[in-house]
Amino acid sequence: MNFYRYLEDCDVHVLDCAGTVDVPLGLARLQRLSQELVARPAPDGVRRLLIDFQNTEWADEETHRELSRATREDFGLTGDEPTLRLAFVFPRRGIVSKNERWFDDYAEALQWLTDDFTTAQGRIRKHPQGE
Repeated sequence: MNFYRYLEDCDVHVLDCAGTVDVPLGLARLQRLSQELVARPAPDGVRRLLIDFQNTEWADEETHRELSRATREDFGLTGDEPTLRLAFVFPRRGIVSKNERWFDDYAEALQWLTDDFTTAQGRIRKHPQGE
C-alpha cells in the first residue's frame, strides 16, 4: 500500500494512515513524510499536509498516544508551526488551531488546504477517496 503521495498540482502532501498502525510503522511513515517535506519545499513557504485517519486502526491506545507525541515533538508537525497547514480527515469536524482542522470530508479538507474549491473538486474526481 502506498501510504504517501504528493499532489503536485495542489502542492499538498497526503499521508494515508489506513490499516493497523503500531509504533515502528507509524514512526517509519513519519520519517518518510519528513523526508518528502524537506525534498519538496513549498513555493509559497506553507507546507500543506492532509492526513487521512478514516481507515486507521491503532494497535493499542499507547500507540496512538506515542505517535501523537512524536508527530508534534519529534517531527514538529503541529498547527502552531506557521509554515505548516494540517487537515485531518476522520469522522469528526472542528478547528484545532489557526493552521489545524478536522474534516469528515476529503474534498472539504483539500479545499481548506488550497483555498481553491475548483482545484479541490477536480482533484477529488481524479483521485477518489480510498485510492
